[in-house]
Amino acid sequence: MDYPLHPSIAVLRQLLSTRVHQLLVDHGEEGLTDQFLLRWLTGRKFDVNLTAKDLTEHAEWRARCVPGRRVQDEVVASELEHNVVFFMGQDRKNHPTLLIIGGNLVPQDPEQTTIFITYTLDAALHLGRLVMARKQEEARQRGVPMDSTWDGRIVGVFDMSNFGWSNIHYASQKAILRLLQKHYVERLYKIFIFCAPSIFHGLYQVLSLLLEEKSREKIVFISKSDASSRMIEDFDVDALAPAFGGTFKPRRIDETWCVLERTIFTYAWHSDT
Repeated sequence: MDYPLHPSIAVLRQLLSTRVHQLLVDHGEEGLTDQFLLRWLTGRKFDVNLTAKDLTEHAEWRARCVPGRRVQDEVVASELEHNVVFFMGQDRKNHPTLLIIGGNLVPQDPEQTTIFITYTLDAALHLGRLVMARKQEEARQRGVPMDSTWDGRIVGVFDMSNFGWSNIHYASQKAILRLLQKHYVERLYKIFIFCAPSIFHGLYQVLSLLLEEKSREKIVFISKSDASSRMIEDFDVDALAPAFGGTFKPRRIDETWCVLERTIFTYAWHSDT
């Protein structure tokens, strides 16, 4: 996505050290691009000093949480065994989409949960960049302008049809919200919550107090009866899982990383948005 340049970007860049940029690059992010800085400024309501402080802390956090360019599969092997998160294609606006199976959630240590969600979100974001880089290259070879864009955000689809008491762990779920607000700033486009039982609605009432209003507005509850008609507004049939009336077979996140590792470093960060 082409963002309009904002004067705060130059001011923010002056407040950030080259070490911040290098930490981000060394630990799997694109560094201090204009788009990256604008995303953080937007998330911090254009408070330049606060953004500089939070970004510096974020870079230090990436260095601790993501040794190397990504969280390795073996670090989250236990979480992968539970088949909680899958990749479910992209919506019509090119948002990489994650499918979360609520009934497979297993209470974990909040710190380990944070690492696993980082592993998952990074895969989705890398995939979004890769897809757009390929489209950009194809357009360049044909000598035509890009016919699609991506705003750098992702979609989450939570299938809560089998969610129960054993899947609730307030500390871990609170840690996920903190992670999104502190380290994945302006990365969430929309969340669909499918077949939420009454027990989840009670949990949501508590967790929603931790969310800003603009984040709450991104959450859409859908029932089994209207799932297909509602989801088809955002997705093509071949990008939807069968549970929502589609034909896409969801892919495990470790399998997604395998695909990424064969190709991701072929492309520069120029496609990130």
